Amino acid sequence: MALTDAQVAKAADLLAETFQARTTIDALPEDCAPANAAEAVQIQIAMLERLDFNASGYKAGFTNPPMLEKAGPDGPMFGVMFRDFTIVSGGSLKRSDVGPGALIEAEVSFRMGIDLPARNSGYSDDEVMSAVDSAIIGIEFAVPRLNNPMGQPMVHLAADNGAAMAYVAGPDIADWQSRDLRQLDIELLFDGEIVSEGLPLPARCDERWALAQTINHFSARGISTRAGDLITTGAAATPKPLGQASGVVARFAGVGDVHVTIED
Repeated sequence: MALTDAQVAKAADLLAETFQARTTIDALPEDCAPANAAEAVQIQIAMLERLDFNASGYKAGFTNPPMLEKAGPDGPMFGVMFRDFTIVSGGSLKRSDVGPGALIEAEVSFRMGIDLPARNSGYSDDEVMSAVDSAIIGIEFAVPRLNNPMGQPMVHLAADNGAAMAYVAGPDIADWQSRDLRQLDIELLFDGEIVSEGLPLPARCDERWALAQTINHFSARGISTRAGDLITTGAAATPKPLGQASGVVARFAGVGDVHVTIED
């Protein structure tokens, strides 16, 4: 049986309150937890209405082969990124906003160059790629409101807006159209120490595929993509919890660095 409006509201209230308090819960209550991707989207939309943030773009998660297998027919998952917490490389974020449990993900992203209005028929891969202004490197701060996120059903994380929180936009990737973006070598550093490296190729997502999936997911729900929107495509290196680190750098060989300072 599908969730009722009251059940959707209960889950959205709980997630929005948890977000605003920067706390976590062990799980969504059984009586209002989504059973599938459609119910997760209902809760996510209601949660976002309560938070009332402007969007800077959109994120995809569970996009690489191992995570897609874990997600099953409901994957991948998608979320809305917040303008208030989207910055350019070299800027800073407050630890009180992102929290020590933030999962830091080095990612390939895209900046859109033209609008793609929502439409029922969706967009072909070629239409999506022709709307891109540039591919960029970036850092996503994923902040789950649910404890033990990798032990949660994917649709529960999707209801939690895909754990979206903050994003740091880095330099453009030169000649991105002709490059296999999955083969970029990556290092993630906390306070100068390497804590993670790029996933091996079989475990890397196809960033162009993830971009098209994201555009069409939101288009099917009446949400247009606008010129200037940022679309990030999923972790290209093993995510690591922020902990007490103050300096975060994602280094993409042959492209450059994305760096952010965490202010206490």
